Amino acid sequence: ALLARALNLGGGSYTLDAACASSLFAVKLACDALQAQRADAILAGGVSRPDCLYTQVGFSQLRALSPSGRCAPFDRSADGLVVGEGAGILVLKRLADALAQGDRIHAVIRGIGLSNDIDGSLLAPASEGQLRAMQSAYAAAGWSPDAVDLIECHGAGTPVGDATEVRSLASLWGGLAWQPQQCAIGSVKSMIGHLLTAAGAAGAIKTLLAFQHRTLPPSLHFNAAPAQSPLLDGPFRVQTDPAVWERRASDQPRRAAVSAFGFGGINAHMLLEEFIEPDPAVPPPARTARAAVETPAPARPAVAIVGMQTFFGRLEGLRAFQEAVFTGGPAIAPRPPLRWKGAEATATEILGNAGSRGAFLETLTVGVGEFRIAPNEIADLLPQQLLMLKAAAGAMQASGFDGRPEQPRMGAVIGIDFDFAATDFHLRWRLLQAAAAWNARHRLGLDPQALARWQADLADACGPPLTAVRTLGALGGIVASRVAREFRLGGPTFTVSAEAAAGVRALEIGVRALQQGELDAVLVGAVDIGADVRNLAARHGIRPLGAGGAVRPFDRGADGTLPGEGAVALVLKRLDQALTDGNRVYAVVGGVGAADGGAIPTGLPGEAAYCRSLGRALSDGGASPASVSYLEAHGSGDPAEDGLECAALHRFFQQPGQAAAPAACAVGSLKAIVGHTGAAAGLAGVVKAALCLYHDMIPPLPGFSEPADERWHHGPFHFPAFPQYWVRDRRDGARRAVVATITADGGCMHVLLEGVESAPAATAYEKTD
Repeated sequence: ALLARALNLGGGSYTLDAACASSLFAVKLACDALQAQRADAILAGGVSRPDCLYTQVGFSQLRALSPSGRCAPFDRSADGLVVGEGAGILVLKRLADALAQGDRIHAVIRGIGLSNDIDGSLLAPASEGQLRAMQSAYAAAGWSPDAVDLIECHGAGTPVGDATEVRSLASLWGGLAWQPQQCAIGSVKSMIGHLLTAAGAAGAIKTLLAFQHRTLPPSLHFNAAPAQSPLLDGPFRVQTDPAVWERRASDQPRRAAVSAFGFGGINAHMLLEEFIEPDPAVPPPARTARAAVETPAPARPAVAIVGMQTFFGRLEGLRAFQEAVFTGGPAIAPRPPLRWKGAEATATEILGNAGSRGAFLETLTVGVGEFRIAPNEIADLLPQQLLMLKAAAGAMQASGFDGRPEQPRMGAVIGIDFDFAATDFHLRWRLLQAAAAWNARHRLGLDPQALARWQADLADACGPPLTAVRTLGALGGIVASRVAREFRLGGPTFTVSAEAAAGVRALEIGVRALQQGELDAVLVGAVDIGADVRNLAARHGIRPLGAGGAVRPFDRGADGTLPGEGAVALVLKRLDQALTDGNRVYAVVGGVGAADGGAIPTGLPGEAAYCRSLGRALSDGGASPASVSYLEAHGSGDPAEDGLECAALHRFFQQPGQAAAPAACAVGSLKAIVGHTGAAAGLAGVVKAALCLYHDMIPPLPGFSEPADERWHHGPFHFPAFPQYWVRDRRDGARRAVVATITADGGCMHVLLEGVESAPAATAYEKTD
């Protein structure tokens, strides 16, 4: 979001975490958006600048760090990875646009394959997952694997990882008539170390430079392959010296592949082709040019929500959530007594009374054997990982995915935000340093042995030391991999972060993957346990929390939002498949829109950005503003955000030709019930709106008495005071609802949902669960 604001980019922004494959995942999603005409140019890549102490201690605990400090991919002396830092960004355009605009074209992306290992551990890679990613890329490009002359491998220098990657390549080429050592391989990690989330960008840029200089680039520190390695007698050779890269034929472009594999079994494989300037004397084939104009875009399949589960505050499960939605019963309660133990005085000094009430999670119960996690490891995981697993399990069961069969064409995308609990290890290390300084400054007179004992006591009081289990347990991005491994999902699996829109962005990614036919089902989720005192103190400094004890969206008495905590999970399928499978269909995702355009001093997106996002969602779903009869607003109870949303809604709905009938559209906000649930807020609103469509009910807006803005007295909106039937004329088409999300960093997202009448009839019991 900061990059988008700095460069004045208005098309939407987000970050993702697919571990060491993150950069290539970002490029793949950018390519999808470009091909679907949702953007004209996109910046995609990766950045990695982690805390040095954390990476060194954490990777040492995982036994992945090189003791020698030397990264030697594929060599028999390889003893681990070396951490690097950096960033790499690619500017992507459709090829036709780049040609028309006279851009310098470094290469053409012909295919990208993504996958997740179905079985195995979170740390050990599996060939079956890597192979599926590679095969997907070559199928998209229409290439045979032996069409490439250069493979920029993941090659991190870990013996197990390198051996697995070479076996995967050998299997990929197994049925081909190759020549010994015909294909050069290498890894830029031998030169700059492992850039973690930016590793794929580094490998891609190295390959682009190889095209530019027509040179096969070298890889360092390779002398001899391990015993029994496929490198000894296979089609691959580690390129140890730069060499001229000759084309196979004068008119045949050079071709290369880039791999990136990450913790959790996340895999990506990208195919690049040298761009050869077209001969200006040769016009493009007339048939191709005509087809580009005349061939209509294929109709996109509708995507249905077929399973849902929620946990917010004291509302444990979808049934409790539904009852709160339709009765208007807030889940806001006093903060649990021990939540900020030891920090109450500091919190009161910073927050005052703010943060004393919210929708807090008080307990999180995990049964023995409920998940494939060793009982002695559960306490060492971030609670958000376990909470997301519980929500995912409920959604999977509700959508008919009982048991744990392999699901190679099902992925998982989870919205998350930063969990401050991951910084507790740094506090422990800081105390070890600070104690020595305190001893000297305050003349405590502790001898070395007494000082060491005091340091150990202080550190243990702060929290446990970093171990291998805790290293993985504190990685927020691993939550999606845990979901995939638990339910044996083989499709793309990763997390996204976009502030309050994180879950909605995950929903959009899942919808697009289904519409493109890449997956048959997607588990979409979001989780945030954001009432950590450090998080609230930071956010309170940007936009004050409410002190009145209730969230009152759009009301004259609103004084700010309150914190909420929880998780939400949805399962998506194409509508035709859902109906064939007899699934319950809560709603259809009609369209998704996004925009950026925030003012840096305020962080608010601005009316124009909100209207662009809303307009894109309606256009994506082929709907008019007048057809929307329920709006699940962002409605945070913060006067600045509510004022912006009020102004933008009236501006949009009162444009010429778009006005709806007076008071035709009901307005609600879930935050009046569960507070602002951070990364889960937008997707929680989607669940609420889907329940409204499924039950044909309009929910009340609790706590609302008098609008803060006079414009609410006029125009197409009203605030329901009690639940009511969602009455409509069948001639007007399906019921439609819009869900709005505003982020604190200047972004907006909107989702258009539609009711479905052709779904299987539900029993009275089903209608309430």
